[in-house]
Amino acid sequence: MYSADYIDITINIINVIICILILFFVMTSEYRKLKRSRIFIRIIIINIIGLFVIITENIFNITPIADNSILTKALIILIPLFGPVILIFYIQLVITILKEKTTISKAAQIAAYIAVAFCFIDIAMTIVLLPFAMYYMTDLSHYMVLRELNDWLLFSRFLSFGCMIIGTGLLIVYKKFLSIRELLTLLSYAVLPIAAILIELFLWRLSLINFSITLAVLIYYASIQSELSQQIKQKELELTQSKVSIMLSQIQPHFLYNALSAIAQLCDEDPLKAKKATVDFSAYLRSNMDSLNDKGLISVEKELEHVKGYLDLEKTMYKDALNVVYNIEASGFMLPPLSIQPIVENAVKHGIGQKEGGGTINISVREAEKEFIVTVSDDGAGYNTDKLFENMQAHIGIENVRQRLKDQCGGTFEISGESEKGTIAVIKIPKK
Repeated sequence: MYSADYIDITINIINVIICILILFFVMTSEYRKLKRSRIFIRIIIINIIGLFVIITENIFNITPIADNSILTKALIILIPLFGPVILIFYIQLVITILKEKTTISKAAQIAAYIAVAFCFIDIAMTIVLLPFAMYYMTDLSHYMVLRELNDWLLFSRFLSFGCMIIGTGLLIVYKKFLSIRELLTLLSYAVLPIAAILIELFLWRLSLINFSITLAVLIYYASIQSELSQQIKQKELELTQSKVSIMLSQIQPHFLYNALSAIAQLCDEDPLKAKKATVDFSAYLRSNMDSLNDKGLISVEKELEHVKGYLDLEKTMYKDALNVVYNIEASGFMLPPLSIQPIVENAVKHGIGQKEGGGTINISVREAEKEFIVTVSDDGAGYNTDKLFENMQAHIGIENVRQRLKDQCGGTFEISGESEKGTIAVIKIPKK
């Protein structure tokens, strides 16, 4: 019984706990959908299984259990197999990440196949030769045979080293396509195990290989978290930029000019209506500016209030040519600011505004079994939605609405139209 055995068991139990926690967090995150993440999950699972095998082998070595030789030998044979298996997934991970960054050459692909082949040969040689080596260890008369078997087993280990070298070489060749963080993270899968082996030469009773792999897993997970953090910041920036784009697309000079001209005309014709139109115009501008500060969702009631203010302004200009019908049957749910208003603006601009004699816009909000549904329809001139997207300004507004609905509340947005038959736009917000 050696104290190093207890140290091994303790270290490996800690490794198992760390790997299980990382596995849980990765599998419950959005990152799990990526191919590289699925490979990473396999590496973690293989490492956990290998750690359990090592812990079991250590326990049987230090605990006097009768008739455990067969089980112990089986465990000893299994332990060397996990390293090459992890290396196979490591090469797959390297190639997957490089393919995401650039087009890799045929030579690089062949090198990757050779690295994987080295690992398979290592696995096959271990399975075939190790049982014979263990058998001849009990019979010193076969010393030369045992020595030859050990030489072949040592050669199989060098094949795994070859796999590490090839993986490292691929990273170095394509390093310009990787960030420093990505390069160092992937190199840790090769550098740390080699460092562990060198340390074991001086502390031969202490096994650090699996600890080094767990450390590499931990480094890679930290890299994932850093990448996710950067993505979140980038999405927040894009969200702010999209809000600015929507606001600017709505507050166009011609709209401001027409609104102010209509208000000026009302000052002579109907001062009370002019006063109300001025209040509506002020509320419209304030609401658009406030949307830039709304980082989260707003109530549908608040969004509809903004829509009503906008339509009141348009009615000031269109007069009887614009009719609006509200059918609000549901409330109490949240959605991104400036979600409904840009759609209503499209209905006015491309539908009612293009139809001789004007028309009617219908705005309905209802509740279904699993979602809330907001529908904006008009009986205006109608238009081909594909041609609408040829207009960059309209395209930006529609796509921003669709993207923000998806990112912020898992919602969807669909729009369909037909010439001379009007347009229908539908927003669906899933219930939480």
